[in-house]
Amino acid sequence: MKRPTYEELQRRVEELERLVNSKVDPPPLPFETIDLLTYKLGKGWIFHFVGRAISDLTGYGPKDFLGGEMNWLDVVHEEDRRTLEDSLNKAMASDKYFNSEHRIVNRQGKVRWVKMRGRISCGEDGEFLSLQGVLQDITSQKYTELALESEHRAFAWMANNLEDGIYLVSSDYRIEFMNRTLINLVGDHVGEVCYEALFGRDSVCPWSVMDAIRHESCGFQEYQLAHVGKTFQIRSFPVKGRDGSIGKLGQLKDITKTKQLQCEVKEFETRQQAIADAANMANLGIFIMQDHEDMEARFRYTNEAFCRITGYRPEELVQKGAKDLIHPDDLDEAMERYRRRHHGEVMNQVYEIKLVRRDAVPVTAFLSVAPSSYDGRVATVGFVRDITERRQIEKSLWLSQRLASIGKLAAEIAHEINNPLTSVLTFAKLVMRIFQQEPFPAHRLPEIFEYITFLDTEATRCANLARNLLDFSRHGDIEIKPNSIHELLDKTLEVMRHRAELDQIGIRTHFDPDVPLLSCDFKRLQQAFVNIIWNAIEAMPQGGLLSVSTHFEAERGLVTIEIKDTGVGIPQDDLERIFEPFYTTKADTKGVGLGLSVAYGIDRPHKGGIRVRSEVGKGTNFILQLPVAKCGSEVAD
Repeated sequence: MKRPTYEELQRRVEELERLVNSKVDPPPLPFETIDLLTYKLGKGWIFHFVGRAISDLTGYGPKDFLGGEMNWLDVVHEEDRRTLEDSLNKAMASDKYFNSEHRIVNRQGKVRWVKMRGRISCGEDGEFLSLQGVLQDITSQKYTELALESEHRAFAWMANNLEDGIYLVSSDYRIEFMNRTLINLVGDHVGEVCYEALFGRDSVCPWSVMDAIRHESCGFQEYQLAHVGKTFQIRSFPVKGRDGSIGKLGQLKDITKTKQLQCEVKEFETRQQAIADAANMANLGIFIMQDHEDMEARFRYTNEAFCRITGYRPEELVQKGAKDLIHPDDLDEAMERYRRRHHGEVMNQVYEIKLVRRDAVPVTAFLSVAPSSYDGRVATVGFVRDITERRQIEKSLWLSQRLASIGKLAAEIAHEINNPLTSVLTFAKLVMRIFQQEPFPAHRLPEIFEYITFLDTEATRCANLARNLLDFSRHGDIEIKPNSIHELLDKTLEVMRHRAELDQIGIRTHFDPDVPLLSCDFKRLQQAFVNIIWNAIEAMPQGGLLSVSTHFEAERGLVTIEIKDTGVGIPQDDLERIFEPFYTTKADTKGVGLGLSVAYGIDRPHKGGIRVRSEVGKGTNFILQLPVAKCGSEVAD
């Protein structure tokens, strides 16, 4: 065979080059697949070759691109052309690897997304020569990503506007999303492993619910983040990721205040139970009453002590009202107080009241009430202490003190009666002698009449003294009714006057003419005044002045009685204890310290007040205040 010449060889090489570089239909490369097409671009984005699948992608055939009629920029979306140029420049300036996702407009005018990758070839001077790689249609994938991104943006917007912390954790415990609330709370840890970032652990938390989440179950738990000092409630829900794996959507709710409130409520309930137990042990009755549809002031709650005081069982009391337990003597006043209090009137909330037990036995009690609420409606809460036994003891104490006072007064009155009785005996003997004369001296009749007048005066004086002592010594139950305070004071001073005169003590009175009648027990209040005046007299062994005055305060409905002496006075240390039973500053033979305590005990049932001011060496002033009678404004005599 004849060997070809150099010229023939050169011609064949050129034909092979034209065949390889053919712009009409280059042979497919081995790595071209159904979704990947190969290409090679030169300057100006002109294809040197491109796979046949370009027609499926763009609607234009290889001839359209390889014939020089079109370049790649012609089909690139006009908004993405600058991005494509920037991607090429960036690749040229770095590792010469080109990667770009951009839109194209096909022959039918539809927009499609492509991913273009390839290696850049450059000349010795670094000038761009070509770009060779693959093109991929990613339209479906891109629209899916955009839809997911849109959903993600919507989810993120919604999550960032929630007060609760929201986060996403992948199946491998990596945090994929945190909303703004959670980031502000614990910092931005997206991309980190949750147990490392949030709890500083190097392994999965023991309380993790991820195993349940993987089985598409929900989780619920509470735990504390020590580094932020808060308690959180976590709700966990299974979420399927793009790769099909099961992750977790967590809702983190700050319940620190709720837990604190729960603790406070628990502490309050504990304190409330402790108070209830202490009240029961101290026999302090507690009740709550409220108006009901068919009953006024119905009991809604009672403690054990109240049941013991009244004799009723709890289930019986909730079917009863205040009217069923209050003694008829106190019922009208008590219900009037209840109604006025419910209308917002401010009243004295502590007073003495008589109740009736289930067995019909009367009970004397101290009642303290205050407005409250129950089941969202106005109610009254009350505290009751049974003082029946105390009142019986006080009554015995009062009788003992009264007997002691009667003994003292009897001795004083004996001295007081002795002088007029001596006069009576003397004038009686004179009259008898005149009548014994015979013949009867008629001229002495005027003298006899004068003697009989003296007899009448002195006998009346003795009778008055005896009657005052008799009135003072009579016993009886407490009887509160309208009385004249001036009459009471006059009778008290009358039985004390002789003792005062013996000790050279003057008595001065100043009674307000406008003082109305008082609501009081005459005898018991007289006993209080006797005890106070007796102490005043004993405080002036060298004589002095006893002043008794009254004053009416119309605005407050009170009468003030002041009893002053100019005696030795009471030291400040003793002043605070003078109303204590058996406390005395007198010598052992002078008393047992019951007088002023009895006076104080008598004053309290009259709903009055008693106070004392004293200065050593200058005297003492007792001030009593008592309410006027309800029957009207009749003035005391």
